[in-house]
Amino acid sequence: MPGRSPSQRGFTLLELLIVLIVISLCAATTVRWYFSHADVTLENAAILLARDVRAAQHRSIFLGETSRIVFLSDGSGYTVLDAAGESAHNPLTDEPFLRVYPDDGVFHGVVVLAADAGGDHTLEIDKRGVPLEDLAVTLAYRDERREILLERKTSEITIVGSTSGWIDDDR
Repeated sequence: MPGRSPSQRGFTLLELLIVLIVISLCAATTVRWYFSHADVTLENAAILLARDVRAAQHRSIFLGETSRIVFLSDGSGYTVLDAAGESAHNPLTDEPFLRVYPDDGVFHGVVVLAADAGGDHTLEIDKRGVPLEDLAVTLAYRDERREILLERKTSEITIVGSTSGWIDDDR
């Protein structure tokens, strides 16, 4: 840097602040651009639902109590309830099991088009983590669709139409 003595080499606080602002703006723009792609947003929503189903099963095993995954009637998301019908917490994160897509900036625009678990919108999981019925959920974002299937007999979760190659390796 011209005009500085060798003992004053380095960057000023203002220079570092400007670089930090430029990097932050680039990161914010890139993340928004990345998640504006329907395929990426929907794929991540489908994977999150599959992981939440598995986490609800693990919660039932861990606590030795039943759980219910209830898909909201307006198609905006889902929640996991405990045996008393109260909102359950994920034992791994201690956060409530509640996904409301319009409230989440990353998944804004994702909707649950259909959810069928034994004829209704509620998946029952026994205290051993076993689903009591098959589950079929269709998620949509713009013109893209993903179907998440849970087979009761094997407890295997499949994402139909997955583009990421996601595999249920947590049975």
